[in-house]
Amino acid sequence: MSIEKFMVGTAPQPIAPFSHACRVGELLFVTGQMPTVPETNEMLLGTFAEQTHRVMQNLALVLDAAGSAFEHVIQARVFITNMGHFDEVNAVYASYFETPLPTRTCIGVTGLAGGADVEVDLIAWIPPTTD
Repeated sequence: MSIEKFMVGTAPQPIAPFSHACRVGELLFVTGQMPTVPETNEMLLGTFAEQTHRVMQNLALVLDAAGSAFEHVIQARVFITNMGHFDEVNAVYASYFETPLPTRTCIGVTGLAGGADVEVDLIAWIPPTTD
């Protein structure tokens, strides 16, 4: 089994040395996405809800390019700089999924790259294509 590492042209360009995702078999490991606006590659430093929406939209770009979707997410990790906004982040995050939800860990951190307040990474299944 090989490892496919790839970048997604429509997703924000990395601010550090990494690939957007790595595929191993039917599993997709998506790098933590920040609230970066793809068109400008500038960090969206709005509310926690606004940042969470942008993060989830960026994750959707990577999932779609790899042949997956939120419905196929197995596990997520959410990083937030202020746990006082836990409920706000959760409401936006949950709106991108149907139930049952994927497994998830939420981690309070003292800071994120670029001054962001929210970052999310994922592990997803890539279903076989039907031709």
